[in-house]
Amino acid sequence: MFKSLHSREAKIFCKNLIAARKNADLTQLEVAKRLGEPQSYISKIESGERRLDVIEFWRIYKIFGKSFEFYFQFDEKPEGSEKRSKTLKAASGKRKKKRSKF
Repeated sequence: MFKSLHSREAKIFCKNLIAARKNADLTQLEVAKRLGEPQSYISKIESGERRLDVIEFWRIYKIFGKSFEFYFQFDEKPEGSEKRSKTLKAASGKRKKKRSKF
C-alpha cells in the first residue's frame, strides 16, 4: 500500500514548512510555544515523522503568513535535480573519454 507520508509530495511539503518558518524568522521552539505544544511536535512535523491534520496545518499556516499555494508546489522540479543531472552527464562523459583511450 502507498504511504503518502514518504511520498515526494510529503517531502516537498515538509521542506516548504521549514522554509516558511525560517522566512518568518521563527525557531521550532517559538512556533511550538505559540501552538501550546512541545518543540518535538514541530520537529516531528518538519522531519516528516508526524502527519498534520487540516486543523493543525491551519494553525501553523496562520503563524507563518504564507499563501496556501506556497506549501503545495508539487509540480515543480525537485530542488537540485538539474544540477544533479548535469553532474551525472559530466561524469558519464568523463568515463566515456577514459574508455576510449584504451
